[in-house]
Amino acid sequence: MSTFLSPDAESTGPAGPHTAVTVVSGTVATASAPGGSGPNAEQVASLFLLTYKPTTASAYAVDIKQWFAWCALFDVDPFDAVRAHVDAWSVHLADDGKARPATLARKISAIRNFYAYAVDSGYTATSPVPAKDKALHLPRVSRKSQTLGPDREESAALLHAAAARGTRDEAVIAVLLYQGLRVSELCGIDLEDLSTQRGHRVVRLRRKGGEEQDQAMAPPAAGCLDAWLAERAQATGAAPTAGPVFTGPDGERLTRYQVEWIVECCAEAAGIDKRISPHSLRHACTTMLLDAGVPLRDIQVYMGHANSATTERYDLGRQHLDKSPAYALAGVFAR
Repeated sequence: MSTFLSPDAESTGPAGPHTAVTVVSGTVATASAPGGSGPNAEQVASLFLLTYKPTTASAYAVDIKQWFAWCALFDVDPFDAVRAHVDAWSVHLADDGKARPATLARKISAIRNFYAYAVDSGYTATSPVPAKDKALHLPRVSRKSQTLGPDREESAALLHAAAARGTRDEAVIAVLLYQGLRVSELCGIDLEDLSTQRGHRVVRLRRKGGEEQDQAMAPPAAGCLDAWLAERAQATGAAPTAGPVFTGPDGERLTRYQVEWIVECCAEAAGIDKRISPHSLRHACTTMLLDAGVPLRDIQVYMGHANSATTERYDLGRQHLDKSPAYALAGVFAR
């Protein structure tokens, strides 16, 4: 049984958590719409989320829940909402600093897709969300990456702190940092995905969108992974040949939330005062590859970016300071 619009999901809507929608064996377990006229908005949202993979569904569930909470504040059924409600919600989130431009754009995209699904499925006649983001009162999304990743010294301190916590946590940090993985990619690695090809240590990744990709492992990351698997085999008395690579004390696959907790604990132990997340380490990996002179196209493939523009966002943020004309001007006056 899984709850998509669950009471404990994050909410930034002013009305607080909204009613949960629970899906049991593919059927929606909620009360019928008033008058028995058909599924209500929450039920339709539950069905809509079933069309996405768990990671996307989880993010969209939070966004839709926040939107439903906003509608509840005005005592408006989501299927009766109009464009003005969407405009007001987007301005509320932007003005209160509760969502960065890219996050806000994602939230609007989530509810746009929800209403498109509802209209296409015949649950409602119209959508309150305009077809294009530019028609809404949205702040401009920066072309530069806004993520703050650890620098080289902080990354080294993070690895040192992780090693002090144990081989598993060291392997988690090393693989995230050296391989630049998304947290879902790390959690999804199975023992069967590890191999050696033409002398290269290789990990098979399930990328965003479902595509599989073989990635060469950096020797330090491979070494940390070997140490973790050896310790795990010694503790259990046998070396497993199948199943998840990263497990908890119960032997079950690590969840994204457990990985986030590991990263946060290591960052705190390393004395890093800014917030560090698994995505921060992915950002650090990309930035350090750029600093090492690796071509953008090679980095794009390594990071699994479907669009080269995503990779270029990291380079824009880096060049802003490194290639500042201020240094050339200082050189002119120094002559």
